[in-house]
Amino acid sequence: MEAIVQEIDVEELTSIFDIPEDMRNNRVEVTIRPIRNEKQGTTAEKIERFRKKYNRETFVEQLKKGVSQGFSFDFDVQKVIDGTETEEEMQARYRKEKQTWGNIMLERKQRREA
Repeated sequence: MEAIVQEIDVEELTSIFDIPEDMRNNRVEVTIRPIRNEKQGTTAEKIERFRKKYNRETFVEQLKKGVSQGFSFDFDVQKVIDGTETEEEMQARYRKEKQTWGNIMLERKQRREA
């Protein structure tokens, strides 16, 4: 198994990891190695593997549970549950999720810097 080992400034990792204060302003050694011998494949193949791992039925059940608990969503949950969500609506939902995740990561970084 191949691995990459590199020494870097810990600040380069703060956008990815929640670094404890006592490790800040230091250099660290980072080791990167594969955890599985999984074929990379095309983007479509990666999406298919992801969908198999996190199947639609599980997602729909989580949505139903959320709705029953009174959660609100910024997309049409009923269309997802019914399976009538269009490809365009699905892509818009994914874009919103990606943007939300980016905002969460930015807020974490700003809290650490404060």
